[in-house]
Amino acid sequence: MRRLRLWPRTLAGRITLLLIGGLTLLHIGSMVVHERALHGAEAGARVERLAERLSAAAAAIAPLPEAARDAAAHALSLPGVELHWDRMAPLPDTPPPEALAATASRIGPGTRIAWDPKAEAGHRAVGAVPLGGEGWLSFSASWIGPASHGAEAGNALASMLAMALGIALASVLVVRWITRPLRRLADAADAIGRDLRAHPLPEDGPQEVRHAALAFNAMQGRIRRLVEDRTEALAAMSHDLRTPLARLRLRAGFLPDSEDRARMEADIAEMEAMVERTLDYIREGRDAEPTRPADLSAILHTLAADAADLGHEVICEAPARVVLPLRRLAAKRALSNLLDNALIHGAPPVRLALRDAGVEVVVEISDAGPGIAEADRARALAPFSQLDAARGKGGSGLGLAIAARFAEASGGRLELDRAPSGGLLARLVLPRG
Repeated sequence: MRRLRLWPRTLAGRITLLLIGGLTLLHIGSMVVHERALHGAEAGARVERLAERLSAAAAAIAPLPEAARDAAAHALSLPGVELHWDRMAPLPDTPPPEALAATASRIGPGTRIAWDPKAEAGHRAVGAVPLGGEGWLSFSASWIGPASHGAEAGNALASMLAMALGIALASVLVVRWITRPLRRLADAADAIGRDLRAHPLPEDGPQEVRHAALAFNAMQGRIRRLVEDRTEALAAMSHDLRTPLARLRLRAGFLPDSEDRARMEADIAEMEAMVERTLDYIREGRDAEPTRPADLSAILHTLAADAADLGHEVICEAPARVVLPLRRLAAKRALSNLLDNALIHGAPPVRLALRDAGVEVVVEISDAGPGIAEADRARALAPFSQLDAARGKGGSGLGLAIAARFAEASGGRLELDRAPSGGLLARLVLPRG
């Protein structure tokens, strides 16, 4: 069971979460302070109004005959406040509840007040005000108790949700705008690994962003010059080797037929193959070949037919047609290297399989040879790396590296795995579009 991850992975997500959390807490705190101050002021004003009404009603009722006092009290009742006149005190002379003590002191001396026993405590209060020996003015007020907590909680929750949604929307827009330079920097850094001639970053925005873009573009230029210098030196050296190799082959042709001559010609052929592989590796991704729709299935069938004509046991399982954007010559070179790797270092039969997985196209080339140990597979993809102990044959160590570089430049990947027959399975995964 995977553990729930509450902390976002992205910087934008973390900034958004901090903004929402911090502003929500600030809103809750300010709302609590505001509600307490508002309720305190409102409650005080209500008690003052009640005291004034009771005082005015007592002054109006006291001079009246006793028979008319109760009717006058009823006539002076207001919405939310019911008034009665009683000869005897309707409530015992006991201390008022703690929540009503302040109310009793504000109404006046001798006031008796308590919660209505017929209603829920905190919702309705009853009390009586002495009329100076002329009886008691009784009152019942539902609105001087605490307000409805359910309504307050609902209003507070609705306010908090509305505020959180507003902050979330604003935070997403603002944070995406703030972190856009970081995303551009990450995309540019990824593009350098695929193409050193990628367009430089735009040098605009805040001062820190402009400084980072300038430094990144300068770094890209230095890396490009360094790689180009070394690549040109290696390409020149590899190209210049062709002339002495051609002279050696010509001179070997004048030697009499013998075992030494055959070995010399084999060595020359191996050296020429190494030079050709080196040049292919250097050219990969730098030959400016355009990307065009190409039939990958036709390329596989052609390679399998050519290998079969040379006497190799090759099985090709591919649909009739799979077209996708490719650098056709580079794709053919990469697949040819994978096939040669299986033919030279593996054992028959060699299988070529092509699967269209929707958003990806998968090419699998497998053999029945000794394979490559899992611990050595990453090293096998490095250029000029030869696993003699694992594969049992020589070579330039560039076949898998050329295919891996092609996959990376095409936005795909090259994976090495164990084939069902026990040998090596090279899986080339290319994007569909």
